[in-house]
Amino acid sequence: MEELFKAFGKYIKVAEFDSFEFWIYPIGTILLIWLLTTIGLKIIPKGKSKLKTVFRIHKFWIVNSLLIATIIIGLLCFWWATNYFVENPIQLSLLISLFISLIIPIIIFSALRSFFTNEDIKEIAQQPKTPIQQEETITSTKKSYRRIKLFYFVLLMGFLFLLFALNTGKNIISIVFDNSGSMESKNSIEALSETFDNLGKNNEIILTTLEGLGEGSSGGKNTINEIFAVKNYSQLQAGNVIHYTDPFSAKGGLNQITNQVWGSPICESIWKSYLYAKSTLVNNSYKNKVLIVITDGDDNVGNSISSSKFFFDDEEFASYYNPDKTFIIDYSDAATNPFLQKFQDAGCETFIVTNTKQDYLDALDATLNSFKNNWYLVIWVIIITSILTIIALFIEPKKIV
Repeated sequence: MEELFKAFGKYIKVAEFDSFEFWIYPIGTILLIWLLTTIGLKIIPKGKSKLKTVFRIHKFWIVNSLLIATIIIGLLCFWWATNYFVENPIQLSLLISLFISLIIPIIIFSALRSFFTNEDIKEIAQQPKTPIQQEETITSTKKSYRRIKLFYFVLLMGFLFLLFALNTGKNIISIVFDNSGSMESKNSIEALSETFDNLGKNNEIILTTLEGLGEGSSGGKNTINEIFAVKNYSQLQAGNVIHYTDPFSAKGGLNQITNQVWGSPICESIWKSYLYAKSTLVNNSYKNKVLIVITDGDDNVGNSISSSKFFFDDEEFASYYNPDKTFIIDYSDAATNPFLQKFQDAGCETFIVTNTKQDYLDALDATLNSFKNNWYLVIWVIIITSILTIIALFIEPKKIV
């Protein structure tokens, strides 16, 4: 429950209240309901109904509000399923619009209810001539009032857009984890564990650590150009690459990480992870690929990086791991070195952390937000829809004595 309210607080925090887009949805909701009501009254004939225009106006306001609410629910569900809100944080704007579209029927039902008196019933239905006709008029008008509530079933159509979440496709998340001696790994491992808990089953994980070299970093490559010359991952000694088919399995693999590593073969491990993925997962189709490197950037081949080509100079690597989908989580206390600088120059986003669990969680949340199985927005849509629907359904016509 606490996480549910935290999610709502996040919608408030990221909302751009000073933007046109934020306010266009709530304002547009009211204007569109009014416009549909006005048009509907003009083009839909009254027919032989004994109900007067006042009743029809109230009915059209309710029906059109529910139609707009259905559209808003559909947008919320579809954009949630397609991760639209990652780049466009308008969840709060749409939730406000949904609230407006569902509060209007409550107001209208309450107003329409007030006409059910001996004096005012004639305002919404034709004047009866006899007591028997009056009783029939009251009964039929109440039935018409209650039939309007059947339109609430239309709201369920909006939730059908959740079916788009079933077609999310598979993602591959490659994490190169610097577990060298300089790394205090406890907080980062705990943050990764919590992050994996929130990832959907459609996410596969490649977890790469730096093990493999002998004492004194023997067996490792001496320059970054030597690393790039290797085309088969098995020819690289540094880097322990493990592919997990789901986040739950990857979480178990975190327990095997130690700091018993010679040197810091970060570049070699990144290249080995890439060659492994390229060769062993060649037949797999992935909707998204992301590379996350958690490191301080102090690499064995650091002295050769400045004057040499870098990862994204290789067209195949840049095609497999786009710079826009490559993230560096830097715990070097804002130190500068050729490794970190090269990634920044390529346009990769860098998150500077202070080696606290919360810092790692925030960084991982920012990099993997679109991959997380977060149902809180859908739950808020259901809560708002359910509460306001129940209130409306309980508003009954007055009893006429």
